[in-house]
Amino acid sequence: MERQSAESLWQVTQPRHLQLVRAMRTAIGSGTLQIGDRLPSERDACRRFSVSRTTVRRALAELHAQGYVEPDGTRGWFVTAFVEPSVLSGFSDQASQRGLMPGSKVLRALVRAATLDEAESLEVAPGSEVFELERVRLLGGIPVGWQRAVVLCSLAPGIGEHDFGAVSLYQLLRDHRVVPSRADYDIEAGVTDTTRSKLLGVRESSPVLLIRATTFDREGRCIELSEGAFLGERYRFTASVSGPADDAKSVR
Repeated sequence: MERQSAESLWQVTQPRHLQLVRAMRTAIGSGTLQIGDRLPSERDACRRFSVSRTTVRRALAELHAQGYVEPDGTRGWFVTAFVEPSVLSGFSDQASQRGLMPGSKVLRALVRAATLDEAESLEVAPGSEVFELERVRLLGGIPVGWQRAVVLCSLAPGIGEHDFGAVSLYQLLRDHRVVPSRADYDIEAGVTDTTRSKLLGVRESSPVLLIRATTFDREGRCIELSEGAFLGERYRFTASVSGPADDAKSVR
């Protein structure tokens, strides 16, 4: 008898719902299922994959826990993007780690003088040169959000000469030995205005996550100020938090 390949053996030993999870993740990573696409109904999935409804529901729960899909009431399940800030990385890094194709449409890229507020946050003299970068962020060619970033030009000489439709801002900073290490986030729910709706190709007043961030390097320097609006149905934001350390005092 021929020896089974590792792949076929894996298929045999893996529970059916995890095999379905793997198939869905492959479809999402390859672009067969894109950000914002609705998944097949439970009935269709049962028929297509020859599994029970319980198996489909377990697979959907696992995909949801991993950040690949989101339920939308009675409309069904939809493919979503995912960002996990507990490990600081750029948009392109996060997309690549999940097998998605990142992209950007550059709206503005210019060198200018820092405003008073920017200079204060970046701890530089007013009027210092900063680079402002405004983009529509894409995953698999699908718009998922709008983002504007401001960084000091001195961190990466010649920063204004790059095409940030293809270049990662964080990778460029790392190339200049500036490593993003910590970010403070301010997140709130909002809706798209007329301009953002047109840029993202959605109806006006679509739900978005409004995210403001201040990013620091390993030395504690503020290196980036950013703000963004990411579509609630196409982008998921999660974080891990913990309570204060136990002081070992008993409560009586």
